Parts: sequence; C-alpha cells; structure tokens
Amino acid sequence: MLGRIVGVVLACALGGGVGPTGDKLSKEHREAFVALAEQARDAKPEKRRSAVRALAEFGGEEAWRLVFAALEDADSSVGDAAQRSIGRLADPKLALELCGPAGLGSKEERVQLRAAEALGRLQVGIDGERLARALSPRGGERDRLLVWSIERLAAGGKLLGDAGKVARELEKLERSDGDKGLAGAALCALAELAPARALDLARDSLRDRSAEKRCAAALVLGRLKPPDALGEALRLSGDADARVRMRGIECLDAIGTRASMLAIVGRLASEPRLRVRWRAVDLLQRTSGLKHRLDPRPWKLWAEELPEGRVLKRGMSPEAAARAEAQGATRASGFAGLSILSDHVAFLFDFSGSMWTPMADGRVPKDIVDAKLRLALEALPETTEFNLIPFTNVPIPYAPEARAAKRGEVEKALEWFSKCREKGRGNFYDAARIAMVDPAIDTIVVLTDGVPTGGLHSEMDLIVALLLERARTRPIVIDSILVDSPPGTVKRWRELSERTGGRSIEIDLSQP
Repeated sequence: MLGRIVGVVLACALGGGVGPTGDKLSKEHREAFVALAEQARDAKPEKRRSAVRALAEFGGEEAWRLVFAALEDADSSVGDAAQRSIGRLADPKLALELCGPAGLGSKEERVQLRAAEALGRLQVGIDGERLARALSPRGGERDRLLVWSIERLAAGGKLLGDAGKVARELEKLERSDGDKGLAGAALCALAELAPARALDLARDSLRDRSAEKRCAAALVLGRLKPPDALGEALRLSGDADARVRMRGIECLDAIGTRASMLAIVGRLASEPRLRVRWRAVDLLQRTSGLKHRLDPRPWKLWAEELPEGRVLKRGMSPEAAARAEAQGATRASGFAGLSILSDHVAFLFDFSGSMWTPMADGRVPKDIVDAKLRLALEALPETTEFNLIPFTNVPIPYAPEARAAKRGEVEKALEWFSKCREKGRGNFYDAARIAMVDPAIDTIVVLTDGVPTGGLHSEMDLIVALLLERARTRPIVIDSILVDSPPGTVKRWRELSERTGGRSIEIDLSQP
C-alpha cells in the first residue's frame, strides 16, 4: 500500500509538485522531496522513520499523504513516528482526510487506531460533529481513542461545530449497556464539553454495576467539585471494588479540605488492600510534606489541626513522597531493589535482547533475574495474589489470572519462569494491557531495559499517554525497574510510574 502511494506521489513530484504553501516546488525542493519519498519505502525501519519525521516538517499535500500512509507501517517505530507527527499538521482540509480511508475509515485496524488517537493531537480546528458521527454504538478500542481525541480537542479549543450535538452523541455512549470502558471515557469527555450534564450522569454512574463507570464518576466529581462531592467521594472510598476505592480517595484528595483529609485517614485505618493503603499514604505525604507511613494515628493528629474549609496546598514533591514510601516498606518483601507495596501484583519482564546478552563477567541477566525473582516470590505472604508476564513481541503470561502465593504455586511459577527462554522484541504495551484486564491486579512491577521495540507501539511518549488514558477508568499502579536505560527513556518511565502512583528505580544487575 505504502509503495503504491509513494509511486503516485513521486510521479506528482517529478511532474512539478506542490509545496507547503501551494506553490510549485522549486527544482531543489522537488529533488529533496523525491529523496524523502524514496527513503519512506526503504527496507530499514530507521530510515523510514527518519523520512516520516522529515516529511512532516517538509509539509505540503504530497508529503502529508506519505505520513498518513506510514500509519500502516508494520514496524511500530515507523507507525508511531507518523502518529505523533500528525500533531504538526496545520492544514484543516488535510486533517479531515484522517476521517476517511486514510485514517478512521481504513480497512487496516492499526491505521484506524493510530488515526483515532492522532486526531486528538491536531493543532488545527476540526469538525467535531463529523468525529462524533464516526463513533459506533458497538464500541471498541478505536471508538475509545476517538472519544479521548474529542475530549482533548475540546480542551484545546480545536473542536468545531455544534458542541451540543457532539455531547448528545457522547451521552448515547455513556448510557450504553455495551462497552463500559468506552462509557466511562465518554463521561470523562462530557466533563469537558458539558460539565453540568456530566455531573448529573456521574451521580447516576455512582450506582452503576460497572467499576469502570464508578471510577469515571469519581474522576468527574474530583475534577468539577460540586457541593455534594465530599459525601459522594466518601461513598466511593468505601466501595466494594478496590479500584473504585483508589479513585475515591483520590477524589477526596482533589477536594483538599480538612474534612476530606480526615476521610482519607479514616480509609487508611480500615482499608484491607495494601496498595490502596499506600496510595492513601502517598496522597497524605504529598499534601502535608510529612513522612508518616501506614500508621493512621499521626496522620489523624495532623489532619485534626488543619483549618476548616480551606483548600490545602501540596507540601511534598512526588519524588520525595516516593522516597518516603520506599523507606517505610519491608525490605524482605522486594524485587531487585524495589519494595513491593502490593498484595495483588503482576511482574512483567522484558525478554528482548538485553536480557540474553552476557555481561562483562560472563553472567547472563536472565539467570540473575531468576535468582532475584525467587527471593521476591518466596518472601510474599501466602495471601498475596500474583502473576508473571514475560514479554517478547507477544506477552507470555504464567497464568490467565492472578494466583495465590501458596508455597506450591510459587515453586511452580518459579520453575516455569526458569524454563522460559523466549527471545524477541519487547512488547511492553500489550503486556501491560494483559495485566490490566485482570481485575485482581492493582500493581504492575516491570523490569526492562526501558526501550520497547515490539507490538503496535514502541514510542514511550505514546505508550505513556495511552496507558494513562486507560488507567483513568481502570486504576493501576506501575512500578518500573530500569536496567541500563538511556537518560531520555528513564524520564518517560519515571513519568508513567509517578502519574499512576508508582515508583521508578534504576539498577545494575551486576551488583548484589
């Protein structure tokens, strides 16, 4: 497909072509464009990726159509480059082409998904009614990404047309009995387009059977802070589902008053799930600047001294809160230097090339990880639920869902992991999505070199954004353990971890 498009574009360019401003290309620019177009079909992905970025900078109809065509590229790095480059598009007419066969209407699913997300990156206005008409009542990943794009466009003042009509289409999705994740995303988008209506729907969703809908309602309440937010957040913080309780205490934190802080302390005292207790501590530390941990008594003394009615300011940075968390964790319960702050955890392992490349002393990283994992799993209380998910280009879960850490199960899992010798590209995005499907899991602990290379997405900026969107209605904490990661990549992993309430550390596997 890309080859055919390049051929057509090259013929146009050689015949004169049109530049970014609509003028005929000069000979020099035409030659430069032809070189980029040819590079866009090079056999090497890195060459194609570089060409896509240069074509987006070059501009003009022919150049942008080649960028659109690259959304179909089977190599994730090339497709991701095209997807992110669309944020530079400044031509409203060309932007609309992403609603047709070049994007949302493509026969290729990966093009539909990429275009649906990329539309939210546009810096030009686009017809919101047309986007809303493209939504399907059947739901699915494409529609969820498109709803998120509508939300982002509205937030940036780029959604054109009748906002009321767009809101009505979103409300249909919010009320649908089908895809509850999509319904929750639609509720979040409505908070941007029609806040008053979103509040009414959020109150209804508080009693919905779907945890995703209740999580979305908590987000809307915490964002818009209506007069009844405190009472509803209290109810959410005592929900039967731990994921909803997590969003409930975050809603209390967003309210940010003496009463809401006391409510978080009360939840800390009665919460059965370890990760939710640590999340409460995290929020209290960030607001107070104090380093108390799981004991609710000093927190209660602090909260009782707060002034009535005043919205509080943050007192501790996320980095300092993470350090305080780590200081309070049990050293016996840890993996590769990271304390485990959860009793419902999925361990993810990057089985790409770096896991199998011998170190300077001749040892293979996988063998060292085997030993460290044994120490971690054997230290888990038997009440803990866990899963192991190594990943190459395809994730390889130990079990379809979390298993209790009984001694026999732990030994079985360790033997399975020791024998697992798969090699290939590292598809972290799909591995994380698999962990998020299991409602029992509240924490992901991933060991990686930090550079995803497989699956649909390998660009960390995209992966961070996509997982954070997914985590809005399906809360999960992502802790990351990085081995020999480039500095820029470390920054992105740290952002992903901190914004989900987790921690990110760098380790040297050669050290004890």
